[in-house]
Amino acid sequence: MSTDYVPAAEVRPEVFTSHAADHLQRGAQRGRELRTGIDSAIAGYRRYFEFLSIAEEDVRGAAAASHARLQEWSPEAAEEVAAVAGAAGVSIDELMEVIARTEIMTLAPASATECSTVSFTRPGASIAAQNWDWAADFSTLWHINDTGSVPGQLRHVGIAEYGMLGKIGLNEAGVGVLLNILKHEGDEPGGVPIHMILERVLSKAETLDEALEIIHSATTTSSSIITVVTADDVVQVEIANAKKGERRAEDSSASSGVGEGFLLHTNHFLHPDLVPGSLELNATSTSRARQAHLERRLEEYAGPDGSSSRAGSSGGPESTAELVDILTTGQGEAPVSCTPDPGAAYGNRSATLVTVQIDPARRQIDLAPGSPADGMRGNRRYQL
Repeated sequence: MSTDYVPAAEVRPEVFTSHAADHLQRGAQRGRELRTGIDSAIAGYRRYFEFLSIAEEDVRGAAAASHARLQEWSPEAAEEVAAVAGAAGVSIDELMEVIARTEIMTLAPASATECSTVSFTRPGASIAAQNWDWAADFSTLWHINDTGSVPGQLRHVGIAEYGMLGKIGLNEAGVGVLLNILKHEGDEPGGVPIHMILERVLSKAETLDEALEIIHSATTTSSSIITVVTADDVVQVEIANAKKGERRAEDSSASSGVGEGFLLHTNHFLHPDLVPGSLELNATSTSRARQAHLERRLEEYAGPDGSSSRAGSSGGPESTAELVDILTTGQGEAPVSCTPDPGAAYGNRSATLVTVQIDPARRQIDLAPGSPADGMRGNRRYQL
């Protein structure tokens, strides 16, 4: 394994904390303070796109197309992106190579496998957790993102890759988002970036309905699953380029008959209307093995008669720590907790870079570098 890789659990991420009068000042602060990380992220993705055999000219064209679509969908967000780029000393299209990386990767025949998510819906106490898996070489190219409120927008805390305005997180209104990548025939570049949709939900949505409205309003061309969690409900929005479908814990198609109240997702489509035309991320995808492993864990959680043998007095898990336990795997199990194989080459080494826990009722988010199997020694808890 090359020396430029830092084991995810050993990373102590930079914390970006913004306090600004408006979104333009906030963008400029981000660009100034995170300039070194932004330069590294742009270089990192250019190397990764080359590894995926995406021509440099196509990367530039895709970035510009997504920027144009963003300007149409949310001029305010596009203005903040421009402020970040200007203060960081990069062009807008260069910054968009990071922000629109999901859309750009549709130009590659295969993508890296990433992410396992589990949530539990209970009115007034819904919770969620995720292992964010990505290329291990990006282990230092993310930061904790404490984005302060500006007029018309909400404070939100979570993680973001350098250059992105937001990613996975929770806002002060108690609306959280998690993300898994998917693949579907018809995926192409040029859509509103998935990562800008996440940022708009975190910045603008005060309710579940407002979050869903934002997601559905975006013209998308790539595929992902956004899990929206509030204290009262959890909704998974599967995105298959232009099409979108919602899954809830109470839907008959949302579970395999075990773990009532739970929703799981890895990296293949589950919504019955979107399964036709769906594709595996790559030839060696572990998505279905991880999904099956998590379903077995929920069977163990529920007990042989379907009752929650490990549940608290109110039914179901009492805290996000119990969800993290479900997401923890060891040697010989499906890689829900993902660690690179020793000696794996660049581009073929994935890792759980961050473990995320969201408790909207408590307005609480936990962010730990590495996988839960690493012990979560660097966990940071934020109360909004």
